[in-house]
Amino acid sequence: MKTFYINNNWEYHSLEEKIKELEKFFFSLNKEEVTFDFSSLKNIDSSGIILLIKYIKLIEKTSKVNLKNISKKHEKMLNLYSSNYTHEESTKEYKSNFIENIGKEAISNKNSFLDFMSFIGRVFTFFIYLVFNPSKYRFKATINQMEIAAIHILPIIALALFLVGFVTAYQGADQLNRFGAAIIVIEMSTMSMFREIAPFLAAIIVAGRSASSYTAQIGTMKITEEISAMKTMGFDPDIFLVIPRIVALVIVMPLLVFFADISSLLGEMVITKIHLGVSYTQFIDRIYEYVEVRHILLGLFKAPLFGLLIALIGCYRGFQVKSGTDIGKYTTKAVVDSIFWLIIINALISLLSIELGF
Repeated sequence: MKTFYINNNWEYHSLEEKIKELEKFFFSLNKEEVTFDFSSLKNIDSSGIILLIKYIKLIEKTSKVNLKNISKKHEKMLNLYSSNYTHEESTKEYKSNFIENIGKEAISNKNSFLDFMSFIGRVFTFFIYLVFNPSKYRFKATINQMEIAAIHILPIIALALFLVGFVTAYQGADQLNRFGAAIIVIEMSTMSMFREIAPFLAAIIVAGRSASSYTAQIGTMKITEEISAMKTMGFDPDIFLVIPRIVALVIVMPLLVFFADISSLLGEMVITKIHLGVSYTQFIDRIYEYVEVRHILLGLFKAPLFGLLIALIGCYRGFQVKSGTDIGKYTTKAVVDSIFWLIIINALISLLSIELGF
């Protein structure tokens, strides 16, 4: 049998010393009976009681524990704290394996895709409803969204596409000059701009601005319970928030792509005049002669599809927001998803157009 003497003061300021004494005593035990002697104890506070209870519980797992010379006051305190004492074992953090993570991600993506399809179906239903009930459509909200989506983004598209056209034509002319055919860079770079680069870059710029904006706006309205208030008053958020944004972006995207085409042409004109000495009149004549209208029509055909995709994803992610901390997360998701699906859709349309000889 071993005895541990609880002496002097067991209070908050002396706990460090008491912990060392108890640790030393605890590791000296070899499953023998233990007695805690309270005869020399002067004062003990709640932290001292809890510390003592912790070691009594540990020792009781392997040995019998006796309490000796404990006063009624201290015994009452000990019983009170013992009845409410819970010792939380440290739990080892569970780490899922690689295969499990893939499975979870696949299920999450499947559920997210089905939820997105359900959202598209709901929006399409309301769109059909508005076609037969045009008086309920929000024309002013659509015009406002068109202004927000198009007007403020024009300088960005102009500068970006001017520089891209400038650099693309310069690099093409530099390479073709080795074969003595630098002049054909005009039609080559123009066709690439009209068919692929200008629509795609304009869509990416719009995705970065409008998709994130739609998610943040709708997400903020959701966490401030404005959307719940709309539903309570009988206003459907799809009609009031989603469809005006979708229609606005579907209308403005072809205009933005056409503006991007013009900006890229200006960049090409400037570099071909500087690098090849081709005048602006010669440049336009060559485009008129060698670049068919179908190339610019293909880019304009993609534009409304891009606008529809960006608006749907931006609005859908906005409705997924549940708290203030979710806004940044879903805003990022809206932009990433929009760009990912823009790449997929653009590649499919391009392949299909080539196969069809368009």
